[in-house]
Amino acid sequence: MNDRKGQVALVTGASFGVGRATIAALTARGMEVIAAARDIGRLEAAIGELAPEHRDHVTPIAADVRKESDVMRLSHQAIDRFGRIDVLVNSAGVSMSARTRLVDSTSEEWHKIIETNLTGTYLMCRACLPHLEKSPDGYILNVQSTGAYRASPGVSLYAASKFGVRALSEALIEEYRHSNIRITSVSPGPIDTNIWSHKVEPPSAERRALMLRPSDIADIFVWLLDRPRHMHIPDITVTPWTGI
Repeated sequence: MNDRKGQVALVTGASFGVGRATIAALTARGMEVIAAARDIGRLEAAIGELAPEHRDHVTPIAADVRKESDVMRLSHQAIDRFGRIDVLVNSAGVSMSARTRLVDSTSEEWHKIIETNLTGTYLMCRACLPHLEKSPDGYILNVQSTGAYRASPGVSLYAASKFGVRALSEALIEEYRHSNIRITSVSPGPIDTNIWSHKVEPPSAERRALMLRPSDIADIFVWLLDRPRHMHIPDITVTPWTGI
């Protein structure tokens, strides 16, 4: 088991879902966390739900991963405060509100999904890599999706963004294979988060009860960070046992 106590993690999409579960899991392990999200109010509310002894180990910063200026400011603030970044968790992401054929999609939808899921991951990796290289055990954890391996009808925009994250992750692994930075992509199936409330046809409560939990993914992150430095796991796919 690696001792991550005192190390610094930067987590995007930290105000809900996997991001929020991740800041809880990492602070419980004694890590300092820079928590980033667009809405500072929601972010601070999420931090307020943490155990009291963990809240002081989270620094909230409002940032939009789609904007290069925000990403650079975020990384600079992390370094100004802690002098290091050891772990980057790219969990900011959006999906489609409804299944839509590509011919019926809009360029606005395309830009929103690609810029959040793919460009945001690219910008965060590019900004943090110089600092991760200075860590004795740097780690990038990218949240993908089972949609990064198999596309479904009506989700072409989302699939393109996640296939892109997969390609980016695989390329980074090759670029940094002989360095102190490991990169792992975690591709979950359906997760029960508030993202479903934005769907035109949200799933039933019964179906949501069968989904993965955000804490399931956060637990996988912790497990990965605990692996010995000579071990690399390039990707993990996790789905509900029910196969929904």
